[in-house]
Order: sequence, then C-alpha cells, then structure tokens
Amino acid sequence: MSRLELHRQSFEHEKDSNQKMLAMIGSVPDANRGDARFQQAVTLAGHLAACRENWLDYMHSDGLQQAAWFDKSCDLATLAPRFVALEAGWTDYLARLTEDQLLSNFEFSVEGAGTYSLPTEGQIVQLFGHASYHRGQIALLVDQLGGETVDTDYIFWLVPESAD
Repeated sequence: MSRLELHRQSFEHEKDSNQKMLAMIGSVPDANRGDARFQQAVTLAGHLAACRENWLDYMHSDGLQQAAWFDKSCDLATLAPRFVALEAGWTDYLARLTEDQLLSNFEFSVEGAGTYSLPTEGQIVQLFGHASYHRGQIALLVDQLGGETVDTDYIFWLVPESAD
C-alpha cells in the first residue's frame, strides 16, 4: 500500500470515528446536557470540524474561508451536516492528491502573522493524531456525563472481530 493509500484508508477510519463520536455525544442523557462538560464535548467536536475545514481551505483553496477554531457556543445539531460536508471535501481532496503533492509543501497566509510553508503529508498526519486526541477527551466527558462511549481505535475498525 502506498503512503497516499494509507492516508486515504486512515481517513475512512476517521469518518467512522466521527460518526461514533457524534453518537457518543448524542447519547448523553438530556438531564446532563446543561452541565458545562456537555458543551465542552460539543465544542471539542466543533473544533475537530473547524480543523478539517480550515486546513483543507489552506491546503486546497485560498485560505479565506476560515471557521472559528473554537466555537464555545457550537450547537450539537449543526455538527452532523457539517461533518458530512467536510468529509466529502476531504475525500475528494485525498482522491485527487498525487504522491508528488503529498511529498511537497503547501503555503498559506495568516492575516497579520505572515506566510507559512508546511509539508502536506506532515499536516495530514497531524490532523489524524489531533482528532484522536480530542475524541479521547470527548469520550471521557461523555462517560462522566452518563453517556455511552465507543472505542474508536484504528485496529478495531480495521479488524472488527478484534473488538470481541
């Protein structure tokens, strides 16, 4: 499997994990949704969406369609359609990405901070790790709030019977 195919496969795992994450948050009992930890879990899920949206905008577009990195008033109801849209965009981007592009740098500008150059593959790997980190935080919050958690480890997605 090429490095590019590995990243495409990893993103398929991430899409599955995103759906599980949203279901976990949605499983929090209504009585516990007023707890600040519930909004923290929703905000973290919104942050994951913003990261994917913003980095795709930087990597594949003009970088002018940036979402707030942390929307502390993020609404759970907005997240499912948001993830559907960003996942479609990333699936298309990864499908069109070539090995040469994967191994090259991309440049982006941040208003008032200058222009930066990052390795494309490095940023893709960063996004996977960053998402796993925050999904772990979300799972802990959901557990504390009495919701149902699901293991989103890669190996359980890759070999489903290993979860038994």
